[in-house]
Amino acid sequence: MRPVFAILGLAAAVAACGDSHHAEEAQARTPAQDGVPVLVESIPLQVSVEGTVFSRNRAEITTRMMARVTELRADVGSRVGAGEVLLRLGTEDVAANRTKAEAAVRVARAARDEAERHAQRMDTLYAQDVVARVQRDQARLQLTQAESQLAMAQATLQEVETAASYASIRAPFAGEVVSRYIDVGDVAAPGRPLLVVEEAGPREARLAVPVDVAQELASGDTVQVTTLTGRSARAPVRTVASGADPMSKTVEARVTLPGDWPTGVSVSAQIPAGTIQAITVPSSAVIRRGQLTGVRVATPQGPALRWVRLGRTLHDGDRVQVLSGLNEGDEIIL
Repeated sequence: MRPVFAILGLAAAVAACGDSHHAEEAQARTPAQDGVPVLVESIPLQVSVEGTVFSRNRAEITTRMMARVTELRADVGSRVGAGEVLLRLGTEDVAANRTKAEAAVRVARAARDEAERHAQRMDTLYAQDVVARVQRDQARLQLTQAESQLAMAQATLQEVETAASYASIRAPFAGEVVSRYIDVGDVAAPGRPLLVVEEAGPREARLAVPVDVAQELASGDTVQVTTLTGRSARAPVRTVASGADPMSKTVEARVTLPGDWPTGVSVSAQIPAGTIQAITVPSSAVIRRGQLTGVRVATPQGPALRWVRLGRTLHDGDRVQVLSGLNEGDEIIL
């Protein structure tokens, strides 16, 4: 009887092993998690363009007279108001010219007054038939000449007064002094820059946009602008030039930036240029290993890690574009 029981026990053990093997195969064929299909959707295509930040208005302060700088009230970084005195020039020559011009006006006015009285006397005598008409006309001519001399003297005085006003150089608008090219004691000359003032308020980035891309850009559109240091802002388009630069084949577009952005820095902007069909996945599905990025893909054998190359982040960071590594119809594990 013992051999019979031994044979039956061996058969049961073999059957149990077979059932366990089939169960493991079934478990291997069943995915541990359900896959989520990748999406192919239309996403906006963007072109990166370069630009520079400027103030809305920028003035190089110069003078129209040659004189020595006697007072400097503003330096680089100074905040100034509209009409505020920035510097003063020596007015010794102007003062001397004013004295001469004022004296010339007094002399010309006295001559005009005397000529006017003489003309009136000659009018009276001519009416009484005491003097000839030619004498009366000569007196009138002298009066006209005296009035012309007075007008010329007054014009000269006005020129001197105008020149004197150039001695006090004022800010054309409220803003900040960003450059200074002169010191107290230096001689200022016409055409030579003295100070540079940039207007306070919103800044603007001037972008060089390719002609074909600029056709889709209009005032009121919004573009993403980023500095080299990573500062970013959504900037409304203020204006787009109607003509292109014949050399660079680009159109200048100006976008408005916050007033605290520094001028002169380089920026890049993302300009909308239509749409493209692209594969996207949820951002939460991305696995990062150092510089590598991947997703878990559902396969008949179970989840498998697949390395992918990512593109832009979409939908406020919820989804990300996949440039390579996935195909339409693949399923990923979240």
